[in-house]
Amino acid sequence: MRLKMLLLGGGLLFSTLTWAQSSSDNPVLKGKIDMKTLMNGKEYSWFYKGVNDYQPNDNMVNYIKANRSSFNIVAVLGTWDQASKEIIPQLYKVMILGGSPEEQVIMFGADQKMNTDAPTDYRIKKLPTIIVFKDGKEEGRIVGTPKESVEGELSRILLKSSKNEKSKDE
Repeated sequence: MRLKMLLLGGGLLFSTLTWAQSSSDNPVLKGKIDMKTLMNGKEYSWFYKGVNDYQPNDNMVNYIKANRSSFNIVAVLGTWDQASKEIIPQLYKVMILGGSPEEQVIMFGADQKMNTDAPTDYRIKKLPTIIVFKDGKEEGRIVGTPKESVEGELSRILLKSSKNEKSKDE
């Protein structure tokens, strides 16, 4: 009986230490995230590598560049989430090549329970979620892995928004 308790206690201690070590290697950021934190933090090397490795479609980046002043983006990611680690660096690269200032993209980190500590409830169900706003109104969102590409989905949302705007003017 004593041996079983000792083994159980040792197993729990070992699993706790393993969990603590893995979470310190990949800390969960919750709340508003500054881009410099991801670019410069050695524990977020996935972000820097993803930005440098991604080669977006030039035509779509040019379309985003031509429309960059008309929209803002809120991106919700999990620094622990594999899809976020792939998509968010791609978004950042597209926005930089599109000439968009960092202020145009606001990022929030979410924990495993989808809590973000954001001032607004963005109704996040899956990570990453990229929400495109125009004049404070949501125009569209990219949820999870895009069907096409980040720049393709952004271009589609912007094109749909401009078509809707033109039809209202007519």
